[in-house]
Amino acid sequence: MVDRSQRRRGGAVSSGDTSAGAEKLAQPPPSSPPPHPPPCSSSSSADGGRGNGGNVDRLLFKNLVEMVPLVESLMDRRANSSYSRRASVVYTPAPSQSKKAADTKAGRTAHSISAKKRRDHGENAQKSNQDADNGDDYSIILSKAMAAEKDREEMAMLREQISDLQKKLLEKDEALKSAENTVNQMSASYGILEEQVAEKDSLLKSTTSQLQNAKILLADKQAALEKLEWEAKMSNRKIEELQGDVDSMDFEITALMKAFEKLSENDSATYSENGISSSLEFEPLQLAVDEIDNDEIQKMEEERAAYVAALTAVKENPSDDFLSKAAEARLRLRAFVV
Repeated sequence: MVDRSQRRRGGAVSSGDTSAGAEKLAQPPPSSPPPHPPPCSSSSSADGGRGNGGNVDRLLFKNLVEMVPLVESLMDRRANSSYSRRASVVYTPAPSQSKKAADTKAGRTAHSISAKKRRDHGENAQKSNQDADNGDDYSIILSKAMAAEKDREEMAMLREQISDLQKKLLEKDEALKSAENTVNQMSASYGILEEQVAEKDSLLKSTTSQLQNAKILLADKQAALEKLEWEAKMSNRKIEELQGDVDSMDFEITALMKAFEKLSENDSATYSENGISSSLEFEPLQLAVDEIDNDEIQKMEEERAAYVAALTAVKENPSDDFLSKAAEARLRLRAFVV
C-alpha cells in the first residue's frame, strides 16, 4: 500500500500534474534537510516517536527529501519563458488527526521495506523526470528553431516587401518631381499667356477707344460736310438769284442807255429843224445833263464791275462775307438804276 501511494506520488510529479505542480510551485521550497537522517534503532525511533507524541513520520520525511530535486527542476522550468504549461493553484486542507494516526500506522508498517528499494525507486523517478525534461527541452529547442526559421522567412519576406515599397516610393517620388516640374512649366506658360492676354486686352481697349473717337470725329465731319453741302446749295441758289438779278439789271441798263440815246437824238433833231439857236438857253443844261449822265454812267459801270467781281468771288468761295459783299454791290447797283 505504501509502494502504491509512492508510485502515485511519483507518477503525479513525473507527469507534471498541473494542480499539484502549481501548488508546489506556489509554495516556497522547503529547506533541504540532510539527505540521510541520523541512524537510530527501531526501539529508539519508537521511543522518540512516543516521546515526541508521534508527530514525526520517517517515511514522510524521506519522501519529502526525495521530492526536493523534483521541486527544484519544476522551479527551473518555471523560470524558462518557453515553458508552455500553465498551472492553477488548488488549496488542499490539512489532514485531520484520525488521518494522521492512520498515516502513522501505515508508515510504521511500511518501515520494513528496505531503504535501498526506496532509494532505487527515487532514482528511477528522478531519471524518468530527467528524461521527460530532456524530451521537453528538445521539443522546446525544436519549436524555437522552427519559430526562428519562420521568423527568418518572415523577415526576409518583409525585407523584400520593404525593398519593393521603397522602389515604388522612389518611382512615385520621381513621378511627383516630374509632375511638379510640369506644373511649374505650365504655370510659367500660363503666366506668360496671362501677360499676353492682358497686353492684348489693353491694346483692344485702346483700339476700341480710338475707334469710338474716330466714329465721333467722323460723325462731326459728316455733320460739317452736310452743313457745308447745305450752305453750298443755298449759296448756289443765291448765286442763281443774283445772276438773274444781274441779267435783269443788265437788260434794264441797256434799255435805259438806248432810251437816253433816243432822247438825245430827238432833242438835237428838233432843234435843227426849227432853226432856233438855243445854244445860250440849253447849252448849260445840256452840259449839266451830259456831265451827270457821264458821272452816273461811270459810277454805274464801276458798281456793275464791282458786282460782277463779287459774283465771281462768291462762285469761287461761297462764304458769308462774299455773299454779303455781293448783296451790297447789288443794292448799290440797283439804287443807280432805280
